[in-house]
Amino acid sequence: MSEVTLRQLEYFAAVAETQSITGAARRCHVSQAAVSLALSQLEQALGVSLAIRRRGKGVSLTPEGQVVATRARQMTDQVADLAAVLDQVHGQLSGRLVIGVFRTLAMHAVPVLVDWFTTRHPQVELDFVEGSGPDIQEAMLAGRLQLCVVYEAQVLPDCTAELLMETRRQAVLSPEHPLAGQRTVSLAELAPFPAILMDEEPALQRTIAEYARAGVEPDVRWRSASVQAIHNVVGRNLAYSLLMQPSPVSPEGQPLTFLPLAGNSSTNSVMAALPAGVTRSALVEESLAALRAHWGTAGPLTRPGGPPTVE
Repeated sequence: MSEVTLRQLEYFAAVAETQSITGAARRCHVSQAAVSLALSQLEQALGVSLAIRRRGKGVSLTPEGQVVATRARQMTDQVADLAAVLDQVHGQLSGRLVIGVFRTLAMHAVPVLVDWFTTRHPQVELDFVEGSGPDIQEAMLAGRLQLCVVYEAQVLPDCTAELLMETRRQAVLSPEHPLAGQRTVSLAELAPFPAILMDEEPALQRTIAEYARAGVEPDVRWRSASVQAIHNVVGRNLAYSLLMQPSPVSPEGQPLTFLPLAGNSSTNSVMAALPAGVTRSALVEESLAALRAHWGTAGPLTRPGGPPTVE
């Protein structure tokens, strides 16, 4: 096997992350020809095809390429971490950090991380990828991200997870709703009233199944993938919903009431998902420190990957 260089791995990790030769060249501040040459040399050195180049459609990784991309990202991160360790001596971190965030958690996690790194480590190049829980974790396992913020039910088996905040789903209602004055509320009590539910699978499917187990059928008038839109509809007292993260008011400024669901003892906590068996870089550890500080987690509490029974 020919010699594999760190530069080849760096360029290939950028190709895997951007899924584009052009994007990788831009990311690494080199020409497209340099990235293409490095990719070809790496394929020749390893004796396998790592990527399928499609004119006008970017780059798709082969199965071998997906494996190599994960390792390439880990190795380049570890090398970058050497500089970060030296920077830590002077109280500063640097380098590129890409974090995946489940789309409904972005409004909570992104501002915290931006504030934390801008204030404490302005030399860090921070970026985010928002999407579904499985999609962002697959991107992380493919080497394109270093950390994901997801719900417990979404953690994939190939990931380890660290608790950031213990949460349970609650009913959200307008204070004018007939059930708003109760201490708790059941699905059976909610079922006759109009509902707007989170349009996110598998959460929606599991929610409907929970109503069925309770022997009732909800009056689902609307569905939305936007938490803010749901808050506004509920704030106008047009429907109730079931959500994880409490908020005192809607974006329109209307008050909201969150009530525990009667008999709901299962958690679906906010978790940091990481690739299993991968050494954490200083940047990842700093991210976890920021998220723990925000959500009030005393310290790391890891749980194995794989979904619990509810979401």
